[in-house]
Amino acid sequence: MKKIICFFSVLVLVLASCSSDDNSSSEDNLILPKTISSTNPEFPQDNKVSTITYDGNKIMSIASLGSKTVFTYDGNRIIKQEVFDVDLSGNQIKKTSISYTYENGKLKTRILRKGFENAYPEGQYIYKSVYTHISDTFISYIYYTVNANTNAERKSSEGNLTYKDGNLIKEQEIEDSSIYTREYEYDTKKNPLKNILGFNLLLNETIFSINNISKTIRTETEYPNPVVYLKSYIYDDNGYPTKRTSFASDGESVEYTEEYSY
Repeated sequence: MKKIICFFSVLVLVLASCSSDDNSSSEDNLILPKTISSTNPEFPQDNKVSTITYDGNKIMSIASLGSKTVFTYDGNRIIKQEVFDVDLSGNQIKKTSISYTYENGKLKTRILRKGFENAYPEGQYIYKSVYTHISDTFISYIYYTVNANTNAERKSSEGNLTYKDGNLIKEQEIEDSSIYTREYEYDTKKNPLKNILGFNLLLNETIFSINNISKTIRTETEYPNPVVYLKSYIYDDNGYPTKRTSFASDGESVEYTEEYSY
């Protein structure tokens, strides 16, 4: 799927559309992942351990070797996140910035900026997403590319999101004559990121959800035969995953694993 919305793969799990877990106790709401260890058998150079810091249940930062993501809140809403490359001396160079606006308590726009340099202090590459909330379970969106010199916007694609029980179950994107569709199935356990404040408003940022994705079915106009990706989990006594294994489309080869400490 030709998308420009996901840039920090460590958060490829999920939180909701506009729902919350009414059955969660206050003690349960304090359960947050402190570290996420990612392992890629085929590309071990991509292995990393990410450490997450919080202020209460507000996420402040995610740090790993050579990279740091910083979050900014306005009240209970995330209004910005910035990704930095970090050298061995601790110097930070901005790599990516995403800003969010809200309308009636729901996400309205998302602006992604990349390519920061002297000639383009606001980013050389700019992508804008505009969301329309048709209902609590159906949301349409339009993606634009933005000219950094003129601010002129050009529509690149459009699509829609369908939610059920706080989980994104279908996403469809239309680009020119091509249609990209992803459908998701979930387990009944708790997503490790579900208690982070504000993640439930970010929609398909990285497919935040209440539960954990167990199956992804992908179809494209050019490749109509469905491609299926499976995930398996090991859970702790509280029903949160301690390990996730993602398999390739053959259903056997491991693409990567993630382990969580709380």
